Amino acid sequence: MELFGSFGFFGSAIAGGLGLLAYRFFAAPLRLSYRRVVGLVVVAAWFAIFWERPYQPLGLLAVTSGVLWLVRRSYIPTWAAVVLTLAPLLVVKTGVSTLPAMLGLSFATFRAIDVLLFSQRNERIDPLDYFAYLFFPLTLLAGPMYRWKHFQADLKRGYDGISLNNWLTGLELVLVGVIQKFGLAEAIWRFGLSQVSAQDYSFTGVVLNASLYSFYLFFDFAGYTSMAIGVGMFFGLSLPGNFKNPLATLNPQDFWRRWHISLSEWLRDVVFMPIYKALSKTAYFGRHRLAAQNIGIFATLLAMGVWNGLSWHYIASGVMFGAYSVGHNLLVNAARTRPAWQATFAQPAVKFGGRVLTLVLVALALYVFSGRSPI
Repeated sequence: MELFGSFGFFGSAIAGGLGLLAYRFFAAPLRLSYRRVVGLVVVAAWFAIFWERPYQPLGLLAVTSGVLWLVRRSYIPTWAAVVLTLAPLLVVKTGVSTLPAMLGLSFATFRAIDVLLFSQRNERIDPLDYFAYLFFPLTLLAGPMYRWKHFQADLKRGYDGISLNNWLTGLELVLVGVIQKFGLAEAIWRFGLSQVSAQDYSFTGVVLNASLYSFYLFFDFAGYTSMAIGVGMFFGLSLPGNFKNPLATLNPQDFWRRWHISLSEWLRDVVFMPIYKALSKTAYFGRHRLAAQNIGIFATLLAMGVWNGLSWHYIASGVMFGAYSVGHNLLVNAARTRPAWQATFAQPAVKFGGRVLTLVLVALALYVFSGRSPI
């Protein structure tokens, strides 16, 4: 189900946002708790999305809430809780289950892990808040990665986040997203990418496939994100941005500070930091922190590829992005003790060449990611 391709969804979102705006200003004596309103909206959206196949999301809710209850009472360690929470996703991704995957399984699982790892141990977690966060409809399919602490901050802010200015800004973002996704991305697909054979492995074919797919993916994904953020603003919720001018990328590591920012930051906290800290405590890696850092970087970007699925093109794209970032990290660290290298890298022509090379490498990795490459 493509929420953002439905006029009914947009109509409901606009009407609901306007209704909440009017409710804030004209129904003060009857005002319900803001967090209850958000919870009820998500419950209504849940029924609209899952009413035909409710058993998988209910099963996921039972597993994740049960694991959360166990870990918060110290019956199981955190690492075991993470593994158990990941189990439904792994069963689907590895093909163990022949059942069709639940809509939004990946991001719902990631949000459950976010609560496990980053909620305060003495924090009381309201069941309706947890349900609303787990199945938050705007970020169900492709993010952005809405963190538990940010969701709680929005709920705490309450009706203060609802204003005419925010509503109009949200509408502007929705319109920008519509242009990006249904205008630019659709045009690139219809008049460009669909006209190029995916089996054309000539130099020209690879260049066209890699460049067109990169632009298509950006506008499709950025459009989705803009619409999600805009609709969130209708309801007083502040979803994080996901893109920051990727064409201005300086190097492979800078790319992930500009592309799918919310998920890359989440994976940094969940994958990179635990691996780096654990390795740094050992005798060998305590003396070789750069090696520990590179292992953490590679594992994080491999996870970025693998979470899409266990197909070879996803794994290979993760390996490529990991290799790019590790190579760049080794080069930067080597230059720290070589003034001549630093002077060379500081030259405008070299900086520009680095930008171009990075964008070419990114396009090649996204070409592999697309499944249109020979890999």
